[in-house]
Amino acid sequence: MHKLGILTASLAAMLGLGGLTTEGQAQTPAPTMKKITFLTNYVYNGRHAPFFVGRDKGFYKEAGFDIDIAPATGSGFVIAAVDGGKADFGMAEVGPVVQAIAKGAKLKAFMVYTDVTTSGLASLTPFKTPDSIIGKRIAASQTDSARVVLPIIFDEKKLDASKLDWQAADPGVYFSLLLSNRTDLFTASSDGDMPALTKVATAQGKTVEFSSFVDWGYDVFGYVLVAGTPTLEKNLDEARRFAAATRKAVEYAIKNPEETAEIMVKANPAMNRETVLTQWTGAIKSIQTPYTAEHGYGTADDKRIQRTIDLVKKALKLDATLKPDDLFAIKGK
Repeated sequence: MHKLGILTASLAAMLGLGGLTTEGQAQTPAPTMKKITFLTNYVYNGRHAPFFVGRDKGFYKEAGFDIDIAPATGSGFVIAAVDGGKADFGMAEVGPVVQAIAKGAKLKAFMVYTDVTTSGLASLTPFKTPDSIIGKRIAASQTDSARVVLPIIFDEKKLDASKLDWQAADPGVYFSLLLSNRTDLFTASSDGDMPALTKVATAQGKTVEFSSFVDWGYDVFGYVLVAGTPTLEKNLDEARRFAAATRKAVEYAIKNPEETAEIMVKANPAMNRETVLTQWTGAIKSIQTPYTAEHGYGTADDKRIQRTIDLVKKALKLDATLKPDDLFAIKGK
C-alpha cells in the first residue's frame, strides 16, 4: 500500500483583514483559505487531470481551498481515510461507498464525478461474460473497488462470487503480472489503465483485451466525491464550493483536452502526455452520457440513487436500511 503524505486538514492563516473605509468602517475580511487534502481513487491517470486543472487554474483557490492532491490504492483506501479524518475529500466508486455506509462509515457522497464506471478487467485473452472468469486468477489490491463490484455483477447474473480467484497485488505490479502470465486478469479502467497497458503490450508483441463492468450490466453511478459526515453536517457549503470548483475544472478540461494533458504532465513529469490525453478523452465518455445531458453534470436523482443502494444491498447481503439521503448529502448543483 502506498504511503501517502500528511493527510490531516488544517486552516491556513487568513489572507488579511484590510484597512478602514473612508467612512471609518472596517472592510469585509478576505475569505479564509483552508488547506485540504483530496484523494484520487488510484494512482494518477488522465481521469484525475481536472483536479490538477482546478488547482493550477485557481478554481479551488477561488472557492477558498489550498488543495493538496494525493493518490490512493483503491476506493476502499479513500473511504477509510475520509471516514477516519485523514483526508477532507476523495473520489470513490459508488458501490464501495454504499457498502461502507451500510456498515457504519461516517461519510456521504456530494457530487457525481463520472456518470458510469470505467472499471473492468484487463487480460491477454477475451472474457466476454462474467461466468467466463470463474476460476481465473484476478489481481487486485485489497482495497480495490472491483472486490465489491464483481460480487454485485455475479449476484445479478445468479453466479457464485465465492468462485472468484482473487490475488492480492499492488497496482504498481499489475502490468508485469499480466504480461508475464502470473495472473489471468487484473482490475483495470478503460480510461486509466488500458491506454498505457496497450502501449507496453504492443511493444512485446501482445494484444490486450478489456471486459467492461458496464457491459456486464453494472449500470449504477461511477465515481462520486465523498466527505466525512461530521464535515458535511458542520459546513455543507464547503462541499458545495468544492463541487462547484470541480465542475468548473471538468468543464474546462473537456473544452481544452490538450492543455489539460499538459497540466497533468507538468505536475507529474513521469507521465506521458499522449497517454494522459488518451486517458482523459476516454474518461469524458463516462461523463457525457444521456443521463447527464438530461439531468446535468454532477447531479443524482433519488430513483437512480435508490437503485444503486438496492443493488449493492442485495448482492452483498447488507441488512441496513438506506435511503437516498443516507448516501448523498447533495444531489444537485
